[in-house]
Amino acid sequence: MKKICFCSIAFISGALLFGCIRNPATHKVHARLLSAEAERAIGVSTKKKILEEYHVVKSTAVCAYVERVGQKLAAVSDRPTVDYNFTVLDSDLINAFAVPGGFVFVTRGLLEHVDDEAELAMVLGHEIGHVAALHGVQMIQKEMGTNALTVLGTIGAALVAGPEAMLMVANTADLFTSLYMLGYSRDRELEADALGVRYILRAGYDPQASVRFLKELQKEDNENTKGWDLYFRTHPPIQERIDIIESMIGKSKEDTTKAHVKEFQEIKALLPKIPLNEQGLIKGQTYQNPAHGLTFSIPENWKLEHDYSQALVSFRTADGDGEGQLLAVELSSNTFTDEDLAAHFAKDAGYQFDSGREVLYQAGYGFLGRFLGQSAGGKVLDLRLFATIRRGRGYILLCGAPPEKSDNYVLDIEKILRALKFG
Repeated sequence: MKKICFCSIAFISGALLFGCIRNPATHKVHARLLSAEAERAIGVSTKKKILEEYHVVKSTAVCAYVERVGQKLAAVSDRPTVDYNFTVLDSDLINAFAVPGGFVFVTRGLLEHVDDEAELAMVLGHEIGHVAALHGVQMIQKEMGTNALTVLGTIGAALVAGPEAMLMVANTADLFTSLYMLGYSRDRELEADALGVRYILRAGYDPQASVRFLKELQKEDNENTKGWDLYFRTHPPIQERIDIIESMIGKSKEDTTKAHVKEFQEIKALLPKIPLNEQGLIKGQTYQNPAHGLTFSIPENWKLEHDYSQALVSFRTADGDGEGQLLAVELSSNTFTDEDLAAHFAKDAGYQFDSGREVLYQAGYGFLGRFLGQSAGGKVLDLRLFATIRRGRGYILLCGAPPEKSDNYVLDIEKILRALKFG
């Protein structure tokens, strides 16, 4: 029996008719209510919004390397005519995601946890799979009403999109920016896994890299390693993913050779990080940094750590609810005051401002702000951010806890903020 797809009469009467298609990657029949042009326009707008929150890694070599690997996979994907674009975000968040229209993002935090090019190819192949299978398009179609889709559907090669359509594109980009953080459905994530394996095979990579990478993730998950919260939250259970991929490619009986390890490690070495001579020393509850001429201490129920490559030091409670970082940042040309520093840092991190004031602590004068934002691990936190400028450099001391538990940490966070001192 032939499959029948019923489309809204609104589209039949429209200037363009978008009906049912056979998905180029999965070969399933489903409605395609957005033109390729509309998909691309939404992707362009979504990327713009993402880059308003996150910086791109400054190393052109890192960006070019990821672009090269991504394009190698895109060329053998099921939608090779899409104009794919690969961006490396300068964020401790461990994540990768795809936006409609061929825009793929991978974070610095994830690159730091990948061991070789084949594992990177697995990650990028998975995200290309989302684009090839039109997962983002289907997500948008599910969330938006018929009227909105009718407007978006008019953005085609034969028509010039008017202001109403362009406004709808911007609104759709807002919608997708919030949706992608929730992740795709289990079935679509598993489809992307299967497509990713297909693409790395076509590109000549060892498919066992997929299993190797997932097994490393499984160790991180079992050990509750910090930073992976977002990646785990938006993907299916790891063992299920391993079992399905192994059913496709078979189990490896011996260690497989990793691809381009030396080149990949050279690329990883270019990722921004605090030099060893500037990391400072942890002595129990006290942190000392002679290179920056500063010290501070934390309460007994907190622990100091060197967990994030761009922080001088990080710290958290035993239960993981309370956390924070101390960072030294370069001042931009339009940063003149402590409040400027706090505002620029918060904007780059995507924090939502609540309130703030000038303060005088042991560290000297500075600006103390309250923000709502995500931790490096993707957890929503009620944050206190102290910003101060010393000797031509900016310093950010950031502490927070989940909003529903923040009252339990008020005294501890105030002690930490007041403990920082220079000299």
